[in-house]
Amino acid sequence: MPSALTSKRGSYVLIPYLAFFLLLSVWSVKQPQYTWDLLGYIGSSVDSTDAKIIHHIVFDAIRPIASSPEIQADNPYRVDVKANPYHFAEQLPFYSIKPVYVELVKLIHRAGVSFPKSAVAVSAAAYFLLAVLLWQWLGAYITGWALAGVCTLIMLSPNVLALSRWATPDCLATAVAAVGLYLILERNLFYWGSTLLLVNVWIRTDALVLAGIVFATLFLIRKLDAVQFASLSILALGSYFAINYFSGSYGWAALFYNSFLGGLPAPGEAVLHFSRSAYVHQIIRGSFLWLIYGSFALYVLLGGLAIWLGRSVTHSYMIVAVLTARVVSYLLYPNGDQRYTAVLYVLILVSLVMAVCQTLGIITGAAAGLAGERPNALLSRFALPFRGTRHTAAARES
Repeated sequence: MPSALTSKRGSYVLIPYLAFFLLLSVWSVKQPQYTWDLLGYIGSSVDSTDAKIIHHIVFDAIRPIASSPEIQADNPYRVDVKANPYHFAEQLPFYSIKPVYVELVKLIHRAGVSFPKSAVAVSAAAYFLLAVLLWQWLGAYITGWALAGVCTLIMLSPNVLALSRWATPDCLATAVAAVGLYLILERNLFYWGSTLLLVNVWIRTDALVLAGIVFATLFLIRKLDAVQFASLSILALGSYFAINYFSGSYGWAALFYNSFLGGLPAPGEAVLHFSRSAYVHQIIRGSFLWLIYGSFALYVLLGGLAIWLGRSVTHSYMIVAVLTARVVSYLLYPNGDQRYTAVLYVLILVSLVMAVCQTLGIITGAAAGLAGERPNALLSRFALPFRGTRHTAAARES
C-alpha cells in the first residue's frame, strides 16, 4: 500500500513537471536565439542544387526575422555571401555535415513550419526529451518534489537552458549523448549506449571525439570486448569520413579560417596558408570564453566533487571522459562556446546529485537501501574519508 501511495504522489508531481517543460519548449520556439549559422542550415535543407534558388529561398525565409542582430550582414564576408548566390552556396558544406539535424529541419518544414522555426523546434523537442530523461535517471535516487526540484534546477541551468533556443544541432546532440550515457551508467547497456554515441556523429561530426574517448574508456575497464570496441570505432571513423566526403567538406584549415579569421566568401576557390601562430593566438584568445564564460573551470570542480563523493568507478571514468573530450575538442577547434560537448553540463550535475544522495543515504540508513547496517557503522563509514590513517584503522577495528 505505501508503494502504491508513493507512486500516486509521484505521478502528481510528474504531471506539472512535464507540463512546465512542455511550455518552456514552446517558449523556446517563440523566443528563439538565431545566429548566422541559421542561414547555412536552411540552405542545406533546401531541395535544390541551383545556387540562385537556394539563395532566394534562404533570404526569403529569414525576411521576417531580418532585424535579429546575429544575422545582420555587418561585415565584408557576410555582405559578400548575401549578395553572391554562388559564394553563399559554397558555404553550405560547413553545415551539411550535420545530416540528421538538416533532415529534421527539412521534415518539420514540410509539415508547414517556417524554416527558422523548424530549426529551433528540433532544439526545443530535444530539450523536452532531456527533461524526461533526467526524471527517469534521477528517479532511482530521489522521489517526489525533491526529484522535480533537482531536475528543474539542472534543466534551468544557463548552459543547458540556452541550448533549447538555438537554431543549431547542439541541443539534439546533447540529448542523444545523454541518453547514451544513461544506458551505459544506469542500465549497464554498454554496447547500446555506445551505439547512440556513434549515432551522435551523424548529428555533429565532432561528436567523434566524445565517442572515441568513451569507447576507449569502456574497453580499458572491460565493459566492451575487443570486437565491440573495434566495430564501434571503425563505424564511427567510417561515419565521420563518409559524412565529410559526401558533404564536400573543405577540411579543418578552411573551417578554422572561416570561424576565426574573418570568413571565406569562396572557400572552394581559396588557397589557404595556415600558420601556427594564428592557431596559438586563437587558443589563448578563446580560453577565457572556454574556461570562465563557458563554465568549464566550474564543471571541473563539480566533476571532481562528484568523483570524490561517489562510489561508482564507471561514473568516475565517464566524468573524466567527458571532461577530456571537451579539452580535446577545444584544442582541435578552439571555440570556447558552452554548446560544444554540452553533455558534460548534464552528466556532471547528475553524477553530483547521485553522489550527494548516496552520501546522505549512508547517514540516514534505510533511505539508501542500507537498513541492514547498524547506525553506528553507517556513521563510521561516512566519517572515514575525513579521518587520518590512524583514526581510519581504529574505525575499521570497531
